[in-house]
Amino acid sequence: MKKLIVWVAIGVVVATGCNRNQQTTGHDALAALASRQAATNYDYPFWNDQFRRKTDVWQKALSFCNQPDHKFLINCQPVLAVAAPRIPFSTSMPNNGLTNFGGMRPEANPQPTK
Repeated sequence: MKKLIVWVAIGVVVATGCNRNQQTTGHDALAALASRQAATNYDYPFWNDQFRRKTDVWQKALSFCNQPDHKFLINCQPVLAVAAPRIPFSTSMPNNGLTNFGGMRPEANPQPTK
């Protein structure tokens, strides 16, 4: 029974410590957004992870960085890059009429001139 109590206590301590660590990291990440120094630990991979996990830190960062006075802050750039619309790359050519120059299509065989 004592072993069970010890394991439960360890679990509670670890869970509490991890939660505090995440809160500290989130607070530090948000504070870094306003800094004029580039924060190398809160870069694109960090913010992409926050975006994918849909964290509160991500929502607060995006709200901060979308403000007109903050859009050009150095540490908002990774946040805004993650938030940018993701346009899938297509390997096929679009049929938008740009490849057909006024009805003239390239021919494999040259046409005779008159």
